[in-house]
Amino acid sequence: MESQTLIFVLAAIMFVAVAVFGYIPMSLDLSSDRLKQVIAIGAGVLLGSAFLVIIPEGLETLEGHVEHSTIGLVVLCGFVLMLLLEIFGLPHAVHHDEDKHLLGLSATVGLTVHAAVDGLAVGASVSSSTETGLIVFVAIMLHKGPAAFGLSSFLQHIQIDRTKSQMYLILFALSSPVVAILSFFALKDTSLATDDNIGLALMFSAGTFIYVATVDVLPEVHSHDPENEAPTWFVILGMILVFLTTLISHGP
Repeated sequence: MESQTLIFVLAAIMFVAVAVFGYIPMSLDLSSDRLKQVIAIGAGVLLGSAFLVIIPEGLETLEGHVEHSTIGLVVLCGFVLMLLLEIFGLPHAVHHDEDKHLLGLSATVGLTVHAAVDGLAVGASVSSSTETGLIVFVAIMLHKGPAAFGLSSFLQHIQIDRTKSQMYLILFALSSPVVAILSFFALKDTSLATDDNIGLALMFSAGTFIYVATVDVLPEVHSHDPENEAPTWFVILGMILVFLTTLISHGP
């Protein structure tokens, strides 16, 4: 398959996967406690994906060509970008009832920026080589569906109305495919689509994931009320699910 055809096929798969996984929580009638458990699992999936999928794949792509301090700095830059977006681009969400719409927008923007970086990594890798592109695509798809499920569940948990939730989900679903296609044609036959740049893009993407999970999602589901089941075990369950997925995907 030619690379130009491949990028459109991959873009379509990304959009459909996000739309399908994101729609599932909207179609379920879950209690508040059950929804909080689902959100906790989603937070664990986000963190697990960053540390068990994206960063290892980025390191493998870099193949030791970049200093460790530079790699750490790029991950941190992804985290700091999300922090700056919330401080300067969006009013700060303080996790109270009157700020639920703001909190939903903040989480959506965070994951959409992350998805855009994912799209950049896919587009750049496919423009570099079909084989590299497929490897990066598989690594990204390991967390793309669960991230959509987590975002949609989170929006439902904070009681964002259905129409706005669907709009946020579509924005998130379109981000990776659109950026993947644009970056493919922009970087095709250029010297910018190198393994090092692709690896650094994945590291940056991991930083955005870590921010959304720790700043926007975890505080909302964490409870100090001893009467309620603590979501900590469900966060860990989400991480375990990602770990098991990586084991299955790599095979024996």
